[in-house]
Amino acid sequence: MKKIVSLLLALMLFVTFAVTAYAAEAEEYFVIDDADILTDSEVNTLDKKLAELSSTYQAQIIILTVDSLEGEDIDTYLENTYDTLGFGYGQDHDGVLLLICMEPREWRILSNGFAGEAIDPDAIEKIGEAFTSDLSDGNYAEAFDTFADKCEYYLDGYLNGFPFEFGKALLISLGVGILIALGITKGWKKQLKSVQKQSKANAYVKAGSMKITQSGDYFMYRNLTKTQRQKSSSSSSGGGSSRSTGGGSF
Repeated sequence: MKKIVSLLLALMLFVTFAVTAYAAEAEEYFVIDDADILTDSEVNTLDKKLAELSSTYQAQIIILTVDSLEGEDIDTYLENTYDTLGFGYGQDHDGVLLLICMEPREWRILSNGFAGEAIDPDAIEKIGEAFTSDLSDGNYAEAFDTFADKCEYYLDGYLNGFPFEFGKALLISLGVGILIALGITKGWKKQLKSVQKQSKANAYVKAGSMKITQSGDYFMYRNLTKTQRQKSSSSSSGGGSSRSTGGGSF
């Protein structure tokens, strides 16, 4: 009986150690290629890139590939994996997880914490559009590299603004405004073609309608006082945690 109890305790310790080791691996590594679709060199290159991006933006970026979920719902698996393995940085577990399932051929992205706001469902859809063709063609390393670049784009844009997109929108708005203004002034110009310059004011006075009995020169003046308007100050604050998910097939 004591031997059986000892064996059970040893088994429990082994299982606990295995789960702890896997969780530690999940925290340490950023590419977990359980489906074995990448070479060792590709894993190392991607892992280094994701580690640098994760450190820069303080949001853990992870890629996880699996062969099959054996009938488990992929969306449930996605969230359970992120939460169970404790992915993400800080109190809000800020991070992004890309899950690739080879059977069926589906992908999912989960973004959490501030990353859930930076990479919202619309951004997830655009990221998927950027790498899905490479996934379909079996160019997995290229697809994951694109995923990393897009994560950087949205995270950096969320934290520092989108200067390129803002400038592009500003230029478009200015261009449209100039075209409208040119159209309006051109119309005014056409309407004023019949007007001729007059050297005397009597051309604008109807004959016999006005009689001047007295004339003189007067100096008119006015006082202009300028007062600077105080600029109002505003502040905004936000917080909390957000989560976004999305995906498709390839």
